[in-house]
Amino acid sequence: MIKILKRTSVLFLVGTLSLQACKQEDIIELQPEFALDAVQNPSTIAQVEQVLDGAYANFRAADYYGSGSGTGGGAALMPDVMSDNIYETTQTLANSRAMADWVFLQNTAQINNIYNAMYKVISVANIVLRDVDKFATPANQKRINRIKGQALTIRALAHFDLFKYFANTYERNSTTSLALYYSKTFTVSADEKPSRVSNKAYYDELFADMTAAEPLLSDVDMAINPTSLVTRPRISITALHVLRARVSLYAGLWADAVTAANKGIASAPVLVSNQITFSGMYNGAAAGESIWNVQFDAGQGGPTFLVFFATNNRSYFRPALEVAATTGTTGLIRSNDIRYSAYFTTVGTGLAVTKYRGKGTVSDGNANFLAMKTGELYLIRAEAYGRNNQDALGMNDLNTLRTARIANYVPEVLTGAALQTAVADERRRELIGEGHRFFDLKRTTRTITRGSTCGNIAISPTGKCTLASTAREWAFPIPEAITNANSNMVQSPSWN
Repeated sequence: MIKILKRTSVLFLVGTLSLQACKQEDIIELQPEFALDAVQNPSTIAQVEQVLDGAYANFRAADYYGSGSGTGGGAALMPDVMSDNIYETTQTLANSRAMADWVFLQNTAQINNIYNAMYKVISVANIVLRDVDKFATPANQKRINRIKGQALTIRALAHFDLFKYFANTYERNSTTSLALYYSKTFTVSADEKPSRVSNKAYYDELFADMTAAEPLLSDVDMAINPTSLVTRPRISITALHVLRARVSLYAGLWADAVTAANKGIASAPVLVSNQITFSGMYNGAAAGESIWNVQFDAGQGGPTFLVFFATNNRSYFRPALEVAATTGTTGLIRSNDIRYSAYFTTVGTGLAVTKYRGKGTVSDGNANFLAMKTGELYLIRAEAYGRNNQDALGMNDLNTLRTARIANYVPEVLTGAALQTAVADERRRELIGEGHRFFDLKRTTRTITRGSTCGNIAISPTGKCTLASTAREWAFPIPEAITNANSNMVQSPSWN
């Protein structure tokens, strides 16, 4: 049997592996004419690290952080398309109209694609975790820690991204609400028929992976992301703190969210108040507050194409007027805010979401996706403080962030519900186009009410303007292809 050890071949194979093996004809043959040692039988720790590269490569998939023309962007821009942050324009290709209008079904291709894209990342992380300890020696233990800590965090992150879409509720201790299957082994077999587990069991696994990763990422052989570079393409201990703060916020563990945010802020870059540096986080010119970005190199696409086709200035979706307007004088984000020019550009008759237009001054859509940054940590901590009856501390974080972003900002004093509303608005400002809005509305059980453009067919073809907090569309159905092939993967009751 010919052994192919080239790194590109390794990345190709691990980029095609899918976890949810169900039907025999769907199984990827693991004994092909050409086998890869790094996947089947690695002989060195370097080969295991090549497989880890494959996990990062899968984050670029068009239905994870990448996107295609008018489609994709599952963890990047899709949560904005499905929310009230942006609206569909008359220039749309209608590829994602089922998602934007919440009329998707069990057989909607994008549901299946998002499901598979995220489980592919998990499957590759599981290959790494299967093999990495085989090469542990006292001499290379810190290298093992670095590889294993990243793989554990990647596995937790991808599982959490799935959970946000497919879970009916985010209740931490529910033993009746169904999450998904939490995969901890790499198995491809027609006999494997995994089952969904409860929210509690799923959260337990999430926290176990993150807890195991922390001491590993705290004791590594080299800097995971050298500070001399303007990109942060790998998951560091600070990124793990961001993830733990996020998960704790969704779980309603306010004190834990504060603790994780404190750790993250202590090791994260400082907040940016300079326009050039802030914009540079999105056009590749500066690291700024970047903690982890999904790296898109030349020829690898980018995150923007679901919303804005950069090469011909075509806006499939534009920011809602309640978020920002061409005048810069109305909406949540105004021209005195460094986020305005970093996120938007006037294209044609309205604003376009151009934060991922390209690197430098090039407009080709080949930009990195900023998945984690310091500003998010302040917002997590502000919300968690407020929900834990520590309004003054929460307000201090909110004022600190706003002072960095808005020229001549005058600090406010808010408490209770008013503070939580302000934090929600600030998350909408800070994180538009970064994969949060739909889930923020879901976790706080709010109704989506789209703004003034909705229903105006001269501006937007979007037909649905509200989504009740009790609607079934807050949770994706399990894809029909999965339930047909695996009788143990039960459908959510509201989708039966």
